[in-house]
Amino acid sequence: MTFPIVELAALDADRRAALGNRADQPATDYGAAVRPVIERIRDRGDEAVVEFMREVDGVRVPLDRLVMSPADVEAAALSVPADLREAMAHTVRNLERYHRAQLQDDFELEVEPGVVIGERFPPLRAAGCYVPFGTAIYPSSALMITTPARIAGVERIVLASGVDPATGDIPAAVVAAARLGGATEVWRVSGTAAVAAFAYGTERLGRVDVIAGPGGPYVAAAKDVVRHRVGVDFEAGPSEVLVLALDDADAELIAADLISEAEHGVHSCGLAVVTRHDLARATAAAIDRRLADLPRDRRDAVLAQASEGRSAVVVVRDETEAIAFCEEVASEHVVVHASNADAVAGRLRCAGTVCIGAHSPSPAGSYVAGTNHVLPTGGAARHAAGLSVTHFRRRQSFERISRDGLARLRPSIAAYADYEGLPGHLAAVDARFRPV
Repeated sequence: MTFPIVELAALDADRRAALGNRADQPATDYGAAVRPVIERIRDRGDEAVVEFMREVDGVRVPLDRLVMSPADVEAAALSVPADLREAMAHTVRNLERYHRAQLQDDFELEVEPGVVIGERFPPLRAAGCYVPFGTAIYPSSALMITTPARIAGVERIVLASGVDPATGDIPAAVVAAARLGGATEVWRVSGTAAVAAFAYGTERLGRVDVIAGPGGPYVAAAKDVVRHRVGVDFEAGPSEVLVLALDDADAELIAADLISEAEHGVHSCGLAVVTRHDLARATAAAIDRRLADLPRDRRDAVLAQASEGRSAVVVVRDETEAIAFCEEVASEHVVVHASNADAVAGRLRCAGTVCIGAHSPSPAGSYVAGTNHVLPTGGAARHAAGLSVTHFRRRQSFERISRDGLARLRPSIAAYADYEGLPGHLAAVDARFRPV
């Protein structure tokens, strides 16, 4: 068998820590490479963006073509096959239902007489949506980023993606998805250059308030470099999956679920976690059979993950150890195969998304079920959640206090101001009570 089977209890700390960890982390390893590019674009604008596209992507994008014209967007959208257009419309319908349910209502409450406080949730003014272009084309990602921004109420939604050297343009399906999702601008700009333009703006490319979307290690590092300048969502890098299989799970389904995410590329990773050695052997054999049917580049990517010790079939002693290991890895996707799948899923806290049961493969959510497939990776699922309308809105608190209400608060304000040595704080209160 070419796919390794490992027993979790027998691994040393280093080998255990390697499981499920991407080869490209931490993202700051790439900071030295992206920082000069960002500074060049910050200082020289459009000209530096064009240079980056020529040097890194091998494409020449004239200055006046950095932003797609409405006519070009319309033409690209109309060129997409009808079945794909209908699939994208299906996705948007479900995404809209899901993301509308996330909207929070403004509220206020009177905590004591004359003291009213609350929160509002205004949308951000402009969002930068990045869709990677490289070994595959991702119109689904364009929908996943632009749709929640639109539902959140963002007025200016900018999508940026790389140009196909063969055509000299962004793939038409990505443009069509951007238009359907609600993008108001589409930029022919890739990678680090897109992140820099989002953060600083150029002559033609206006800066945004937040950057969202997945990308490779350079994009992740670039987002980290500019986070002092612009909001960023979270680390959403190469795909990860952990297939948690208990009881008499089907080895073929385990293998299929693992490969479905691991096939994204060499930086992705996949783990199958099982409680029986015979199921581990059957799963490894099924993975080998399915790998034989993949295109060579996808097969080689999965095998590279395995050879580097990041992807494997992992044998655990019982459900408790399985759950603990899932929490330790904090994978982007966790697929649960178990007779008590709902109960198991209820115990999982550290996962980007949980696919519950034998008929919930991760591609369903990645493409059309309605949940968002832009998810935290690299262990960020310990603290971060998938992309939602909350990434495109701000929680803004407020207080509205009457003169009588402020009088009730004054003694406590005076106590704090005196203790902290800030007399100006109390003076700002007392000024409201000066004789007229």
